[in-house]
Amino acid sequence: MNKIFLSAGLAALFFLSCINGPGKFVTSPSEVPEPVEESKNYIITDYKNRSRRNNIPEWLSLWLDSGIHAVEAMSAFQDYYLFISSNEGSNFTALNLWNDGFSPELDFPRMAAARIEARFSEAVFHPDQEYGSFFEALIRTASDTPWRWMVKEDDFWIRRKFIPGDDEPDREDWEFFILVSMEKTLFASQMDSVFQNVKPNSRITEEQARAIDRVKDRFFDEF
Repeated sequence: MNKIFLSAGLAALFFLSCINGPGKFVTSPSEVPEPVEESKNYIITDYKNRSRRNNIPEWLSLWLDSGIHAVEAMSAFQDYYLFISSNEGSNFTALNLWNDGFSPELDFPRMAAARIEARFSEAVFHPDQEYGSFFEALIRTASDTPWRWMVKEDDFWIRRKFIPGDDEPDREDWEFFILVSMEKTLFASQMDSVFQNVKPNSRITEEQARAIDRVKDRFFDEF
């Protein structure tokens, strides 16, 4: 799970300069939480609102364990496509600024484009060859489309302690997650518009056109 803000370029520079800097989230020894959940190569040692005895939300647990389709199978989201943006690093303050600066209107196009790209890439090793210039033009069009009707559903963060391998030092960081939804019918209607507006910058061969049509015909079957 390809892993997807402060506004404008200045914020991006700030984020890049501080995301890997020393963390600002400090706890006294009595406040350091015990490990609470083990997942693959790390242990979750803290998470948002743990001090209030809240749990990790079901959507995030499902996503970490099984991916986005498991979250979409929840009864609350069966009529929606879901998109999760994540960011990780050692600087809690910078990650929190990224979270606070998130804008569905500004940031959703990148999230949609990433999932569209994954859909076209899942069955081929070289999508640029398989689909020709259509592929790059599609991702560009999706990124530039003024998507509407997306909703930020939730956000959450976890603190992780990684289990070191041979000759690896102990390491801890935070990972932030933002959950965005859009009704399936609304996304599909806008996706039709994206397909119509794609303008490849070079000729598509007949073989590439057939490959493109195959994906478009069943685009939502495994989206």
